[in-house]
Amino acid sequence: MPPGEREAVIGIAEIAPNTDVARHTHPGPEVDYVLEGEITLMVAGQPERTFKAGDSFNVLAETPHAARSGPNGAKVIATYIIEKGKPLASPAPLAEK
Repeated sequence: MPPGEREAVIGIAEIAPNTDVARHTHPGPEVDYVLEGEITLMVAGQPERTFKAGDSFNVLAETPHAARSGPNGAKVIATYIIEKGKPLASPAPLAEK
C-alpha cells in the first residue's frame, strides 16, 4: 500500500471490572500497552494470556480476538495502523469448538 493510505488511530480504553470484550478483528495491526489493572487476551489459535500494568501486546491484522478485564478492570492504550476509510473494528464469528 502506498504511503499516505494508512493512518494511526490511538485511544485509551477503560474497561470495567470483569468485563468481556466481544470477539472482533481489525483491518491492520494492533499494539496495546496496559496502563492499569489486567486483561486476558484470547487470540485465535493461541493460548489465553494475561497482561498486567506495564505489559504490552500485539495482534496481527484480521486476527479474531477477544478479551476480559480483571477484577479491578483495565486501562489500555491501543494503537491501530489501518487503511484510511476502513472501519476500526469488525465483529468476528464465534470460535470453532
